[in-house]
Amino acid sequence: MSRSKPASSQHQFNRHLLTVALASLGLCSSWAAWSAELPSAADAPAPQDAAPAAAQAAPQSAAHELDAVQVTGNRRVQSIQKYAGTIQSFSGEDLTKLGINTDFRNLQAVVPGLQITKQEGKYEIFLRGIGAADSDFSSDPSVATYYNGIYLPRPRSIGPMFFDVDRIEVNKGPQGTVRGRNATGGSINVISKRPELGVTSGGLKIGAGNYDFTTAEGVLNLPIGETFALRAALFDEERSSYITNGYPKSLFDAEGPSALDNQAARLSMLWEPNDKFSAFVMLDKVTERGTGDPGLFAERGLSAGYDIKDLHDPFKQYFRTQGKTTNDIEGVAGTFTYAFNDKVSVEFNTSYRKYDFYNRNASREWQLGPVYPGSEREAYFNPERLKWYDTFYQADKSSSTINELRFFGDTGRLIWSAGLFNYEEKYDYVSWDVGNGYFGDCDWWKPGTVCGYQDGLGGENRGDNSKVESNAVYGDFSFAATDSLRVIGGIRYTRDKKIARESNIKYQFIVPEELFQQFTGQPINTSTNPYTTGLILGSPGFRLAPPGDRRGGDPSICTGWSPADLRCGPGGNTLDYFLGGIDSFGANDNWAQFLQKNRDQIQVIARSDFPGGKSEDVYKDSYVDWRVGFEYDVNPQVMLYGTVSTGTRSGGINRPLSLNDGSALAPSFEPEELTSYEAGIKGDYLWGETPVRLNASVFFYDYKNKVLQNLIDVPAPTPTNPNATSRQVFNDNAANASVLGLELEGRVGLPHGFNLGYNFTYLDATFDDSMVLDTRSGGLGLIVPLDGNRLPNTSKYNANVSLSQTIDINHGALSSFDWTINLTYRSDYYLTAFNSRGFGLDANGRVIEIPLKDMPFNNGSNPAAGGGPANGLAMRDDVDGFLTVNVSAGVNFGSDNQFRIDGFVSNLTDEVYSGKGFVNNATNIRYLNTPRMYGVRFSSQF
Repeated sequence: MSRSKPASSQHQFNRHLLTVALASLGLCSSWAAWSAELPSAADAPAPQDAAPAAAQAAPQSAAHELDAVQVTGNRRVQSIQKYAGTIQSFSGEDLTKLGINTDFRNLQAVVPGLQITKQEGKYEIFLRGIGAADSDFSSDPSVATYYNGIYLPRPRSIGPMFFDVDRIEVNKGPQGTVRGRNATGGSINVISKRPELGVTSGGLKIGAGNYDFTTAEGVLNLPIGETFALRAALFDEERSSYITNGYPKSLFDAEGPSALDNQAARLSMLWEPNDKFSAFVMLDKVTERGTGDPGLFAERGLSAGYDIKDLHDPFKQYFRTQGKTTNDIEGVAGTFTYAFNDKVSVEFNTSYRKYDFYNRNASREWQLGPVYPGSEREAYFNPERLKWYDTFYQADKSSSTINELRFFGDTGRLIWSAGLFNYEEKYDYVSWDVGNGYFGDCDWWKPGTVCGYQDGLGGENRGDNSKVESNAVYGDFSFAATDSLRVIGGIRYTRDKKIARESNIKYQFIVPEELFQQFTGQPINTSTNPYTTGLILGSPGFRLAPPGDRRGGDPSICTGWSPADLRCGPGGNTLDYFLGGIDSFGANDNWAQFLQKNRDQIQVIARSDFPGGKSEDVYKDSYVDWRVGFEYDVNPQVMLYGTVSTGTRSGGINRPLSLNDGSALAPSFEPEELTSYEAGIKGDYLWGETPVRLNASVFFYDYKNKVLQNLIDVPAPTPTNPNATSRQVFNDNAANASVLGLELEGRVGLPHGFNLGYNFTYLDATFDDSMVLDTRSGGLGLIVPLDGNRLPNTSKYNANVSLSQTIDINHGALSSFDWTINLTYRSDYYLTAFNSRGFGLDANGRVIEIPLKDMPFNNGSNPAAGGGPANGLAMRDDVDGFLTVNVSAGVNFGSDNQFRIDGFVSNLTDEVYSGKGFVNNATNIRYLNTPRMYGVRFSSQF
């Protein structure tokens, strides 16, 4: 990052020095070996004659064989061509050449049907239309991620993993039997390189690019004796923000969101004392720092007719302060394998992983997003608000353990596995939209008073000591009925338990008006909305009390909105409780001094969405996943297969919420259930002298109890605003859906070192028999039909083509030159289930479809007061199709091909599109892709 780095210059220097030092053996050893073997001028061989040169070039003109790809989709190593299902695998070298580099999100550029977005430090994954819009404590992901085959329950614990990687496997379709819970849409397995016995090796990679991007990676593999080896890998990356401020630097000289400063370290150990026992242990630590990913308020630009793609610079946005994100991840995992004999083995997998995440969004005016024609009058309306620090804070901590005991064997005709699985997690969180207080007249409570509120986005929300436990037992087999026909099957029983321990507090401060002038020396300005009081909260240095570590005891929870109706329960001093929720105040904050100085004259009232301020809810469920299928070898190069399989996404707990009419919303949501029917053919062919791989599959998903997660407005009336609402997250089993799909993928080995890879995926993913609450309709609470609407974040047409070439040079120090171009196309899609359709009521109160423009939108914001009301187009959720291009090229040199210099450009045409949207009647928050990135790298291996 170019400014406000979280570490000192000396610390940065020491860290880089450590990374380079680890790999220096690789550079020095490689250079020494190369220098020793290079011929001198006197020893240089005479030029070859033309005939031998032509003879050497001849093999390159012929088509080359296709590489064999090994995968572990069935939790055993097998050829990708013998796997009954759709799976894509990428080596670490592939990730570099295809422009994926180290950003987990970039994986979607090479896997059609995959979408990965990042919201406030959290990854959200959709695969073939199956995914979850959020992944909080009770709402699990629908696509499971694994690290060396071990389940990662929280996407926040992924971190930068794409360094020293052996391969990435993306398995499409439900993996409920083989992988277990929350692999409904598929799975992504990141497999790091293991230590190598008897080999001393290492490497160094450094790079630089635009937006002040720098990266460094060092690896060392060290054998200790003949049966033990260590492998250490260090990684560092930094980048400045690519988001610029719509306000001038003279007003706000703060770095925008998207800057990052990440480090990671991994230590692996492998012990194989004999041919029966193997122990692999890995420790890793990740430190992520940055300026956050808060999303873009797009609603007012959309209403004015400016889609994201229409903006001159979508990454030029208004913000008042710099955001901050930190994430500290630590983990240890082990795999221990023992072979009883040639036919039966046992494997024990265990892991402990924790993370500590904190996020402060850059302060922005609600509904003020990108710079577009006319936005200036909104940005400077009520200029006193430019001094505000109001923003959203969140933090969460998770610690989880995974234990799995698996027996497996191969009798020749029967390949089988069976095991027990256990997962336990402790989870704490806090979220709070903290502001300057939203002060206004309070004579309705007591003459001569002013009221302030700290209740943004529902107030102070905490979860302390929430827990998840999941246990499963499973079995799976492949039986060779004949030499050509194999029958496959499996079953898994899972039992889940979730305990949500949560609290919610909304604060009201009743202050005698004269206290403000006595404290600040200036009278309050009652002509602004809200009042300008001179109180400051949230300046740099402000931090919430950590999750699970709040002070202040228990507050007295009250009901009623007048002195006569006020009823308060037992509890401690509410002012002290409020202060106990804050770990440190900012450098310019004066709230604490004001409250403490006048604590005997200020009344602080705490209200809550929960009776008594706290809630403890328990969710229990069990379910069975299964699969059956066959594999038939037409010949050694061609296989037919068919499978029926299921996957289940765990259910969970909602907060207790009610609508305007008093009806309670569902306190929990049930598991999502998906049944997949897939048939396919996989074949390697020879067309003339050209090797061709062509795999095809057709599939149908029957998707039941799909959970829709939205921000909804829950009534929270006050005497001054009887229509006031509180915005809450709500999960509902509101929909059923079906997905009909076709996927074609393969490779072609062309002459002259060319290699062509391709994948085409067609997805007809629609809702069926679904009536849902339209969260855009505000207090109307419309129940609307979704039948025929397309699933969110799902394009109908998805294609990927990669063309690469390796040219052998073999001239002096130069070994070869290679280049790769990767093209990815997605057709249009929608960000929500509503597909930009509008709904309203007719004269008889019946729900009808209306133009989206005619739906009412919440125009209670400051930008609306300055720029005029927005119409229903503010709630658009459609995204046009696009084509992205990644290119890379590099030269390999050295006596053993140990050096490489390459360059890359990701998103060559600088496409900008929305990957995620939060849309309701007051907000349309978009999360955009990254712009064009380019750079150069040098690597050395020994």
